[in-house]
Amino acid sequence: MRFDVTQVLDAIERHLTTEVALAQVVVDLGQIAWFDALDGGRPVNLLRAGLLIDALGRHLGEDAVMLYAVAGRDLLTDADLTSKERMVLGRWASDGLIEVVPVVADRVAEVADITGWPVVTLDGFPGLEGRYPWLREQPERVLRFLPGEGGARIHGGVPAASPAHGPGQGLLSVVWRCPRRECPSFGERRAVSQAVPRMRAGVPVCPRHDEPLHNVGAKAPYVTMVLVVHGAVRERFVVRMGRTVTVGRAPEDPHGIAIAGHLSGEIAAMISRNHVHLDLREDGMYVTDVSTNGTVVRSPSSPYGGADQIHLTGGAPYHIKPWDTIELYDGVIICRADQSLLRGSGGGYSSVMGDAPTISMPQI
Repeated sequence: MRFDVTQVLDAIERHLTTEVALAQVVVDLGQIAWFDALDGGRPVNLLRAGLLIDALGRHLGEDAVMLYAVAGRDLLTDADLTSKERMVLGRWASDGLIEVVPVVADRVAEVADITGWPVVTLDGFPGLEGRYPWLREQPERVLRFLPGEGGARIHGGVPAASPAHGPGQGLLSVVWRCPRRECPSFGERRAVSQAVPRMRAGVPVCPRHDEPLHNVGAKAPYVTMVLVVHGAVRERFVVRMGRTVTVGRAPEDPHGIAIAGHLSGEIAAMISRNHVHLDLREDGMYVTDVSTNGTVVRSPSSPYGGADQIHLTGGAPYHIKPWDTIELYDGVIICRADQSLLRGSGGGYSSVMGDAPTISMPQI
């Protein structure tokens, strides 16, 4: 079998984010990369992150798992990294896809504490239960990464589709800026998206530079949405107030959500290049059909009740309720990410590892 390392690393990259609105799970990337007991291979290997993503996909029953990965500088300078791994890690760090800190210490537990996300860990953070009581009180949020079928598995419960709000929701409702304008986490490039500040004696600081952050205003309201194809979550994206998002086969807007890669040829032909516009307004979410073949909104009276069908065909914006689903074509729907009915849908997932027989064989 051909093992395309670059392709696997690119696939892993698509599951990395420091955007609060998109991330679902927080993990120490170094802990995973150094987990040589997983495969008996090199002392450090970034491809182990692919096994983690695959294991999480199986565990959570979806294809669009997004990791908030924290990396200490000791990982970035590990002499056992290959030149390709160093280059890729450097790109992830400079693009703000991973959070880089001088020392990881309790940072993963802190991020989970602020956000309410689950964590992936090898050891369960012994000794931190006093500082972060949820480690003991909410064991379903502590997911263990272990060797298993397919290379790795996750041991633990399935956290709620909409996690419990952490104590830092007020902190996350503000746009913060690092004094260093080029900062990948809180610099000027992060004008819209937002990472998770670190707290030092009650003061928000940049986790990378350890300098106090400046409050530059309230964050615009947003809703996280998902694309579901035949029962499986294939894509996550954010709709922010004041920013129209176009979803379609291949939108003209470079910031649109292109879904052609998740569709078969026959289905793709039925979905327009620009199919729907999504707008978040003061009174809720609106969808506007701009397609050739139309769009259906299924509107249940309750999360578990029957649904009315509203056919949209190039008309005015339609106000959708939180439990409504937007059907672009049979089996291709858009809905809010916090719809718990999606979790465990069993629609399947694809592997980021491709046809790799083992990750201990290739030398890169």
